[in-house]
Amino acid sequence: MSALTFTLKTSPAQRVDCSELTADKLENKTTADISGIKLVIGNQQQTVSDLFDITGDDANNIVFEKATSKLDHIGHAMTKGTITVNGDAGTYLGQFMIDGLITVNGDTDSFTACEMKSGTIKINGNAGDLLGAARVGYKNGMTGGTVIVTGNTGSRTGDHMRRGYIFIEGNAGDYCGSRMVSGTIAILGNVGKHFGYGMKRGTLLLTKMPEQGISANFNDCGSHTLAFLPLMFSSFKTLDTKFADIEPFSRVQRYAGDVSGIGMGEILIKL
Repeated sequence: MSALTFTLKTSPAQRVDCSELTADKLENKTTADISGIKLVIGNQQQTVSDLFDITGDDANNIVFEKATSKLDHIGHAMTKGTITVNGDAGTYLGQFMIDGLITVNGDTDSFTACEMKSGTIKINGNAGDLLGAARVGYKNGMTGGTVIVTGNTGSRTGDHMRRGYIFIEGNAGDYCGSRMVSGTIAILGNVGKHFGYGMKRGTLLLTKMPEQGISANFNDCGSHTLAFLPLMFSSFKTLDTKFADIEPFSRVQRYAGDVSGIGMGEILIKL
C-alpha cells in the first residue's frame, strides 16, 4: 500500500475545511468514495476531486502535497495514523487531536494544536498565534500531547494550556504561557513581552535569561537544584527535537507567579 496523497491542483481563493480527510473518516473508503466527499470552501462546497488529485490507498498514512495556508482543520480530532503536510497549513491544525502524528514541512497558521488531547505534532517551520490554546470563549487549551516547533511561534503560545509539552526551538512571541493552568513550554530562543501573564500553574523552561528580564508579577525564589529536571530531559531523548541533544541540567533560577492570581506557576532559567 502507498500513502493516500492529496495533491492540491491550484491554490484555492477561499479557505478549505479539511476536517473530513483523516484516517478515522476515510478508512475502508474507495478512491471513488473519497473523490466524492464534499468539503466546505468559503460559503460553498466542492468535492475532494475538484480540489485535489488523489493517489495511493493507505488512509492511515495521509500526505498533503503543494499545501497552502488556506487548508484549515487538517487532522481534526484524529485518533490514529499519520498526516504529512508538504507546504504550509492553515488554522486549527490538529484541533481536538486524540492520537497519531502530524508532520508539517512548512509553516502553520493560528490555533495549531487547539484543545489537543494527545498525539504528536512536529512543525518544521514556524507556528502562528495561539499555539496549543483554547478556542475563543473557551478556557481549556491543549490537555495533553507533544508539539515541536523548529522555528518561531506567534503570540499567546499555550494560552489556557492545561497539560502536555510544547517545544520551541526558535523564539516565542508575546504573552507566551499566558493563563496557563498546567503543562510545560520549553524555549531555546528568546521570548517576547509579558510571558507568563496570568499564569496559574505550569512551567516555562528557558535556556537563557530574557533580554527584558522577568515581570514584577513573578517572585524571585533564588537558585535551586531540581532533581526532576535531569529525569525530564532524559525523557526528551526519544523526541525528534534539539531538546533531545541538550545536556541535562538541574541548576536553575526559579521565579514563581503570576502573583496577581494564585501564583503557582514557575519560570525556570538554566544557570
